[in-house]
Amino acid sequence: MEEKNPLPNNCIAVGSKPFLAYLKSVNTLFRGKRLKEIEIRARGKNIQKAVDLAESSRNKFCHDLNITCDKVEIGTEKFTSKEDANKEISVSTIAIFLKI
Repeated sequence: MEEKNPLPNNCIAVGSKPFLAYLKSVNTLFRGKRLKEIEIRARGKNIQKAVDLAESSRNKFCHDLNITCDKVEIGTEKFTSKEDANKEISVSTIAIFLKI
């Protein structure tokens, strides 16, 4: 079985949790852990939530920190289907880097 790489300490992987949980994570990393840069990652249908998280953090939730979007990386991950070993599935990915 293949081991997954653990996420770095400054990374938030956006998934199925409520949006507010991710906003709290951004706040904790910037204010609590005093990090200068964080990364927000998402795949597939969660990309919209990741973009909303970055923009809400910059413009509303942590606006006093003067957060800027340093860079955005987009890509595609390819997987073999669990149902059909001959079928390849492509999933879009995004990584948003925020800095203070």
